[in-house]
Amino acid sequence: MSEGGEHFKVADLMVEGCRVWNKGKIDDTLWPVDQELIRGIPLESSSNANTDITWWRKMWSLPLLSKVRLFVYRAFHEIISTMASLGYRGIDCDVVCPRCKDKMESISHAILDCPTSQASEIPLEDFALVCWLAWKLWCERNKVVHGGEESDPEDILDLGSASFGEWQALYQVPVQSQVVGSDVWLPPQSGYLKLNVDASVSPESDHIGIGAVIRDEKGRILGAMAKSVEGTFSPFLAECIALREGLMMAKELESVTIVVETDAINVVSAVSDNTEFSLEGPILEDVKQLLAQLWNPGVYHIRRSANHVAHLLARFGFNSNCTNVWICETPIIVSNVVSFDAIT
Repeated sequence: MSEGGEHFKVADLMVEGCRVWNKGKIDDTLWPVDQELIRGIPLESSSNANTDITWWRKMWSLPLLSKVRLFVYRAFHEIISTMASLGYRGIDCDVVCPRCKDKMESISHAILDCPTSQASEIPLEDFALVCWLAWKLWCERNKVVHGGEESDPEDILDLGSASFGEWQALYQVPVQSQVVGSDVWLPPQSGYLKLNVDASVSPESDHIGIGAVIRDEKGRILGAMAKSVEGTFSPFLAECIALREGLMMAKELESVTIVVETDAINVVSAVSDNTEFSLEGPILEDVKQLLAQLWNPGVYHIRRSANHVAHLLARFGFNSNCTNVWICETPIIVSNVVSFDAIT
């Protein structure tokens, strides 16, 4: 926003047709404190921008918690709330580092230059570990800001490295999915949950039904959903929507150690490759983003007979014309099948 209160885009501050700041436009439009900040932001060439995109794609593929990736992204783009950045925004606060109480707390100071950060000797050969430990240092900084007692730098490093190792071990555990050829639902391995989804479609109808169920290794339901969605959709698109809704339910329940199954083999193929779909594309992108937050980001194909609970929920959703959700409760409409699945 300018001094006069007008809204504008970043491109409005650049020379038309070039990736160069328009100094006159910046001086005429922005407050003095913002003028200096904007002029200090380098504008990369298109080739550098392509390199940046490639780098970030590799970054997002690292075996890290999504919140760690997000922290690295925000730190790289200087949008995390250090004391200095809060001061630049006009917030009345002490811009001095809350840990060393000596230097102004910029992002580089908080993560790299503060004596507490420097005392934690991070092994630079493992970039994923570097990102993880930088995030841990930032968490430690936030603890101090909010009145907590500062930990010993060596303890931060040791505990951070240990938690990273535990995450890596869980991330790399081979997950047993449904055995191909089995006619019944199989529970997930110990420590995991299983999400099953299905859709119910009728060519003459103006809506579809979707069903989703999350169960543990003992077959107990932690979450279930039967929902009606208005619109005319192909069976493929309906199954994509069911998968997205099921993953959103898993996210709401904060379930990340989860195996995902569907009886729609074309959906499994679409999720695993980079084929472009005109209508289904946005939904599949949502699915892939939700899957990226799981420890086992894959979707497995099963036989329809092994997906009976999700199928019944989808039919119920189709006929109910509303949204039904059960948390840690078995819906009566599937109780017999759930009991059968748990003992087979």
